Amino acid sequence: MKLFFRKTGGVHSSLNNQVFLFSVIPMIVVFCILTYLAVSTIIGRGEEKLRIYRNMLLNERKEMIRGYTDLAVRAIETLPRNDAERAIKRLKYGKNGYFWINDFNHFMISHPDPKLEGRDTSDLRDPNGVYILKEIVRVCRENGEGFVAYSWKTPNDERLQPKISYAKAIGKWNWIVGTGIYVNDIDETVVKEKERIQREVAALIRKIIIMSLVVMAVLIFLVRFFVDRLINKPAEKITETVKRFDNDLTVRIPVTTRNEIGELASWFNHYIEGMRDVVSKVSGAVAGITSYAHEVSRAVEQQATVASQQSAAVAEITSTMEELSASSTQIADHSHSVVGIASKTWEDTKKGANAVESVIFKMNEIHNDNQASIREIVELGRKSKEISKVMEIINSIADQTKLIAFNAALEASSAGESGRRFGVVAVEIRRLADSVMESTGEIEAKINEIQEAINRLVIASEKGSKGIQEGMEYSNQTATLLIDIVDAAQATTDAARQISLSTQQQKTASNQVVTALREIVAGAGQTSDSINQISAISRELSALSDDLKHLVERFKVQETPAAGGEGR
Repeated sequence: MKLFFRKTGGVHSSLNNQVFLFSVIPMIVVFCILTYLAVSTIIGRGEEKLRIYRNMLLNERKEMIRGYTDLAVRAIETLPRNDAERAIKRLKYGKNGYFWINDFNHFMISHPDPKLEGRDTSDLRDPNGVYILKEIVRVCRENGEGFVAYSWKTPNDERLQPKISYAKAIGKWNWIVGTGIYVNDIDETVVKEKERIQREVAALIRKIIIMSLVVMAVLIFLVRFFVDRLINKPAEKITETVKRFDNDLTVRIPVTTRNEIGELASWFNHYIEGMRDVVSKVSGAVAGITSYAHEVSRAVEQQATVASQQSAAVAEITSTMEELSASSTQIADHSHSVVGIASKTWEDTKKGANAVESVIFKMNEIHNDNQASIREIVELGRKSKEISKVMEIINSIADQTKLIAFNAALEASSAGESGRRFGVVAVEIRRLADSVMESTGEIEAKINEIQEAINRLVIASEKGSKGIQEGMEYSNQTATLLIDIVDAAQATTDAARQISLSTQQQKTASNQVVTALREIVAGAGQTSDSINQISAISRELSALSDDLKHLVERFKVQETPAAGGEGR
């Protein structure tokens, strides 16, 4: 990496190297990430390819034993049951391929192993806990056929190896015909394929890393080239130009690029141009200041004469304002007395208005209570009328009861001895009905008296309510008049206070004017001293203007004929 860094030192080299690093480091990080993603993708695809290859080999084995089983089933389905059982025992394929028969109750009907034939195999399971016959029966019961994976001993060395079996149901005999095949050789084949794929992946990864390094080196070289061309060289030109800047405002930096460096050079030229304009304007202003300083000196002398004349006039005005202040004091005292009388009148009137408002409020409460009483009395009259209706219903019921009792007595008398007791009851019911009718008559008379009293009470309450309403109207009129009087008294009080306040303000203003005039008289002497000081300052200003002119002349603001070609 040393080839890509400048060894000249200084600000340009440091800036150049920093820009280079900030450009290269993200690029290296991105290349590393892309390389990692590419390698991860290749490894993942290799593993996916290996998985597909294993599934392909496994599916080939499954299809093979499915085909053998279908052939065996078709071969024995046309035979009698006993012949079919013997035929299955004789069927073989491959080196160790065989078929077996069991039923749906896990009973082994036919198997090459005499230990299994003729016994219940529901408890048969491999070392991994898989109940082999139970799984086979379940698959055939659900789908009629299917595959089951488990571990089983090989016939040669009695070692446990992975095995896949296929079984198919024969419904007419309640049989399940199955066969199996070992798949341990598939794993061996897959291991060999995995080694081959890993070698290919390793070779491909090496190629990707080499290509990435080559591409990254080329890009780093290009970045170094463009950084040097676009940043370092313009920066060197800017530095050289700034070194030549020594009060020479005609210096300009050549603008050769349109990036940030070129923009910086343009802004520097713009700044120098502005400085040149400022210095030119300051040079012109210095000449003007010198001229103004002389004019100020002459104006100060004239101001001294005017100040003495103003001092005499101010003394005369002061005497007049003192007399005006004494008159204002007398007016303020009289206005204060008027304010006191007006305030007393306003307070008394306001108390009367408040008392009338209280009377109106109480009368309003009495009116509301009276209205509520009238509503309750009317409601009582309505309830008494409802009671009268109830009494009429009771009279009607009693009259009907009396008639029924009379009819019952007639029926009882015609019934002879057996109806005598019922006749006695009927007589008692008639007496009770008569008693009820008499009581309801008395109640109705009382209710009529109550209703007449209620009507009289309603009329009297309405008259009282009308009188209260008229009293409220008179009280409201009185309150309105008192409010108008209160407003007038308030306005009078406010006007008196305003007059008193204005008079007081006039008195204060007069005193302030007198004080100010006295200060003016006292300051007239100070004005003369100030004028002398201003005259001295004017002379100092002239001297400073000369010094500033010499300083401005040190800056070069116009190009000499020899430098006319460098320009901007």
